[in-house]
Amino acid sequence: MGKRTFGEASLGDVRRTRRLVEVAAAFRSGACCGGGGTITGVIADTHQAKAAYRLLDCQALTHESVLSGHVPWVRRQLTRAGVYLLIEDTTTLSYRGQEQAKSLGPIGESSTRGFWLHSTLALCWNEAADACEILGLAGQQAWARPQERPAGRRKSNGRGKESNHARQSREDRESKRWALTLGELPAAPVDVERIYVADRESDIYEVFEACRSAVVSHVIRAAHPRALSEELGGLNLMTAASAGALLGEIQVQVPRENRAAKVQVRSVTVELRGPTRPGGRLANHTLNIVQASEVDPPEGCTPLSWTLLTDLPVATLGQCVRVIRIYRCRWLIEEFHKAMKTGLNIEQSQLSDYRRLSSLAGIVSVVAVFLLQTKWSARADGEEKLNEKNTDAALLKVLTKVHPPKGEPTRRWFWISIARLGGFLARKGDGNPGWLTLWRGWQTLMHMTRGYELNAT
Repeated sequence: MGKRTFGEASLGDVRRTRRLVEVAAAFRSGACCGGGGTITGVIADTHQAKAAYRLLDCQALTHESVLSGHVPWVRRQLTRAGVYLLIEDTTTLSYRGQEQAKSLGPIGESSTRGFWLHSTLALCWNEAADACEILGLAGQQAWARPQERPAGRRKSNGRGKESNHARQSREDRESKRWALTLGELPAAPVDVERIYVADRESDIYEVFEACRSAVVSHVIRAAHPRALSEELGGLNLMTAASAGALLGEIQVQVPRENRAAKVQVRSVTVELRGPTRPGGRLANHTLNIVQASEVDPPEGCTPLSWTLLTDLPVATLGQCVRVIRIYRCRWLIEEFHKAMKTGLNIEQSQLSDYRRLSSLAGIVSVVAVFLLQTKWSARADGEEKLNEKNTDAALLKVLTKVHPPKGEPTRRWFWISIARLGGFLARKGDGNPGWLTLWRGWQTLMHMTRGYELNAT
C-alpha cells in the first residue's frame, strides 16, 4: 500500500498519513482471526488498534481526505498514451442495528440506515488483447440522505408529490453525480482515448452532454424509450434500435452467468429530441445505438438484451463488437463492490457516525482496488510466471509448500491456491472462486506467512 494508494493524502500531518497506510495494510492482510469490517477484526495488537481509532477520531480524516492521494495519482495515469475506460456505478452501505450512529440516512424504503457510494473505476484497456489493467478510483463520492424528506418532496401517499419541474430545478438531486468526475480530469493528450461506461441508471440526457463537454466518449446502456426528433416518424429509441440494420451474429461472454451467448447485432444512428427542463427545451442530441439480442438462450436463462448508447462509430460489425466489449467490462465495478462488502465486510463496522464510517469506506475502497487488481491479473495474465521479484517472497514460499505447483508457479495458480485455503475445491466444473473463499484463504495465508517469518527470526 504505497504511493499509488495513500502516499500523498492530505491529512495535515505526515504521521497521520503513515498511520493511514498502516490501517489499510491491516485491512489488506486481514491479520486477525475476526476478519475484515472492524478495526479489532484486522488489528490484533491492542496499542495499534487504539492508534487506528485515534486516527478515525481525528476531524481531519474525512472520506475526501482519505482519497486525496489515491485519486490524483489515478488521474495522472489517465494522461499517458492509451485507451481508458471510466466505469461508474452507485452502491449502498447498509448498517443494520446502527440506530445510534450519527448522520446516517435511510436506505431505500426500508428502516435500514446507511449511506451511498458513487465510484468511478479507471481501467487501461488493451484493445488488441481485450484485457484490462485496473488502475484505481478516478473519483468517489459519499453521501447520506436526510432523515426526513423536505416539504414538497414527499412520495405520493396523500401528502403530496414533488413535481417534475421542481425535481429538475433542485441543485441537490442525486442524478447530478453521474459523470461529475469527467469534468475534474486533466486534459487528455492526443494519444489518449477515454470512454465513460455505465449501466441503465446513468441514461440521463445531461450525462450525454457532460461526456461531450469533457471530450470523453461513452457507452451507456439504455433505460428509457426516449422520444426521437420529429423527422424520424415518431419512433422512440427502443423501437428504432430494434429496427436497426442487422450486421451479423457473435458470441458474447455473459460475466454474471459464466456462459457464452449467441447474439444478433444491430446498429442505427438517431437524433434524440431534447427534453424539457426549467428554462425551456434542450437541444437535440445525435446518438449511435448498438443492440445485442440473444437468440436461442438456454432453458431457464434470461436472454441477454443490451441496447447501448454511444458516440463511437457503429457502421460495421467490427465497430459494434468494440462497443459491446467495452460495455462488458462494466461488470468489474460490481466485482469491486463485492470486494468491499463480501471480501472486506465493510458493512460490519460498528463506528459511531457517518464521518468515521465514510472515512473507513474510503480506506476499504482502495484496499478493494488492490484485491481486485490481484484477482483480475490472475484471470487476465494467468500464465505469467511468478518469482520473488514480482511477488512477495514469503507468500510465495509458504504457498508453494502448502500447494506445490505443477511446474513453475503462475498468477492463476497463486490465486486458486489462496482460494483453496479458504475452502474452494478447484474442481473442473467449479468455475472461478468467489470473494468469500478468497478472503478466507487470504487471511489463512497471512497467518501462515506471519508464523513462517517469526520462525525464521
